[in-house]
Amino acid sequence: MTRAPARLATSSSPGGTHISVLRSSWPLMLRTTAFPASEPLTKWACRDTPAACVHLAAGGAGPLGGDRLRLEVDVGAGSTLLFGEVSPTLLLPGPRGEESRFDIRVRIGAGATLAWLPELVIAAHGCRHITDIRVTLERGARLVLREEILFGRHGETPGSHRQRVRIVTDEGPLYDQELGTGPSAPGWDGPAVTAGHRTAGTLLLVDPDRPTYTGLPIPDTAFMELHGNGVLCTALAPDTTALRHRLDAALDTLLGARAEPSSAALSPAPAG
Repeated sequence: MTRAPARLATSSSPGGTHISVLRSSWPLMLRTTAFPASEPLTKWACRDTPAACVHLAAGGAGPLGGDRLRLEVDVGAGSTLLFGEVSPTLLLPGPRGEESRFDIRVRIGAGATLAWLPELVIAAHGCRHITDIRVTLERGARLVLREEILFGRHGETPGSHRQRVRIVTDEGPLYDQELGTGPSAPGWDGPAVTAGHRTAGTLLLVDPDRPTYTGLPIPDTAFMELHGNGVLCTALAPDTTALRHRLDAALDTLLGARAEPSSAALSPAPAG
């Protein structure tokens, strides 16, 4: 059993965004990087200030059954963070059938921006895993969050996976969604949930300045306006390539409507 806390924090500085805390704990390894993001995303994220770029790398296999991982991210007021992952996450069973858990706590300060694009989560056969994500946005904060899950590797039935995402703004709760799949969630592959698709994903945008969503024809994809300043895109697909294409199309279209030339650009940020 592994117990691993990791922490990342940014602050605003005259030159852009400064990484004030970068604390890894095996297997959660945080590294400053360049960010291979789409042009609409970088223009949107860096509209007001240059961004710091960080990726999460896995220092080992898993999470394995019994592991307890925790990540805390604090995006300081007025700063901008582009946060991604180096590779997909493979959820694996442990030797004693125990449940693994990953708790993620994020605070986005006043006027700050977080573009968070994790890689695919793969629920391997036999896994038992819970991911609990809670994000707090202060006044004027902006967020893009992508989630993708593959239900089992090729030729296998998936393990049990439950993920809850809760988003709270300065005006109160904005979004609270839980998805359970695999043997512990009866009916998860039925027409009311995933309809037999192999992959599912969401894209969440929170932006006080975003335009009203007017419609986007993407197969097996639904959009929903959230109370306040948010819009949610949910997609199903037969494979991971199709899923990524659908979420990328949604992201580029939603953000491209707001993209404007900006003097701000991505910049390296020293760790402190």
